[in-house]
Amino acid sequence: MRRFACLLALMMGIGCLTAGAEDIPATEIFQAPSQIVISFTGDCTLGCTPTERESPTGFESYIKKNGFEYPFEKVRDIFLQDDLTVVNLEGVFYDYENNRVKKTYNFRAPTAYAQILPLSGIEAVSLSNNHIMDYGEYGLRATVQALEAQGTAWFGGNDAAFQTYIFEKDGVKVGFAAAYISDWWQNKDLYKNGFEQLKAAGCSVIIGCMHGGVEYDVFHDNQQEILAKAFIRYGADIVIGHHPHTLQGITVEDGRTVLWSMGNFAFGGNSKLRNNAMGELSVNTYIAQFTLSFDESGTYLGHQLNIIPCHVSGTKEFNDYQPCLVQGKEAASVLANLQRDTSPRSLKLKPYVEGVGAVQEFVPAPVR
Repeated sequence: MRRFACLLALMMGIGCLTAGAEDIPATEIFQAPSQIVISFTGDCTLGCTPTERESPTGFESYIKKNGFEYPFEKVRDIFLQDDLTVVNLEGVFYDYENNRVKKTYNFRAPTAYAQILPLSGIEAVSLSNNHIMDYGEYGLRATVQALEAQGTAWFGGNDAAFQTYIFEKDGVKVGFAAAYISDWWQNKDLYKNGFEQLKAAGCSVIIGCMHGGVEYDVFHDNQQEILAKAFIRYGADIVIGHHPHTLQGITVEDGRTVLWSMGNFAFGGNSKLRNNAMGELSVNTYIAQFTLSFDESGTYLGHQLNIIPCHVSGTKEFNDYQPCLVQGKEAASVLANLQRDTSPRSLKLKPYVEGVGAVQEFVPAPVR
């Protein structure tokens, strides 16, 4: 794991440091006989609205000009070095305009754009969100077919198409389930049964991706807490939150970690960056890289989070649809955004260390 941290440092053109802000020592990666490294990002929309489809500032114009590897080009090496990269896919891969649902925003890309994911080292996506049905069941099913044609795993969804996903390494299974909060309220059994399937399959760790909350609010709400607590009752060890499009905090309790909102990442839905509820430009985001640790027999020991600060765009004047790593004051700003919705009495986030990230304390596995 230290080898990966040094690789990240080399990528950023700086040394592999061991001291952070105010000379606070870096938190070391917990060592274990077996480990699995999984990276998560915020919302990814690899398409755009009908009004921006032909616009020179729209997402598709950028892809036509720069190629399929463009959106994740500046973070691709990180995704290639981990064991698994997972994103929330907010939108559909669908080649037609018919079946478009009447709503404010409909996000669509041609099915060929599914190539972006494997070319960028992204192996799995969650489909539980409020845009997967933008083009009805036809759009959802076309998306599933496009993903499977590229060898990209998917999980979540709704009544029209739903499944869980299991990643396996060295005989250890990590299960993934997801739910959009509106769909969960309507059919809780569907999602609860998904978690039960993962437990029955012998997953040592279960990760739930939840989609809910108030858009552009910097504080998580009661509805998010209800869904996260349900996931934990179902068996989740880690909960990854999406939907608010801006950063919210982190909760660690009883051996489990909840990321309330990771904000946007590669987000083709808007050509202009928007402000959050505090009037701040929603440019901050991060890669959440979890190292899962196991003993010689494959028993889960716990997990450790490394927060790798990023911006959703290389420029703040407009969205260039290309997330990039940040450091210095910009990295500190990402951590400050997260700390604002994280109670310092229960969790004081470890600082950013140049070239490594903000490695948090090891969280021992909960007592089963």
